Amino acid sequence: MRPVSPEEKPNPLQDANFCSRLFSWWLNPLFKIGYERKLKQDDLYSVLPEDRSQRLGEELQGYWDREILRAQKDAREPSLMKTIVKCYWKLYFALGLLIFLE
Repeated sequence: MRPVSPEEKPNPLQDANFCSRLFSWWLNPLFKIGYERKLKQDDLYSVLPEDRSQRLGEELQGYWDREILRAQKDAREPSLMKTIVKCYWKLYFALGLLIFLE
């Protein structure tokens, strides 16, 4: 993996208004660049703090620790699938609902 560029572009989603978020208008400048030429690493935006692997990993680790305790209490094997579902069900439910409505 390449080292992160010191000149990271700030993610426009952080300051995007409701309409821009709803219709993904904040991505239009990136789409325009991608239409004109192949995207390069320097064209991409920085990752939002809530989407960084450190935070997501810590959140999943918390759910995993709780699953291990429940599994020990119930004398069963811990389930990674249950852990992932408990951790991310809200996000996938919302996305599934939008896809269903579409």
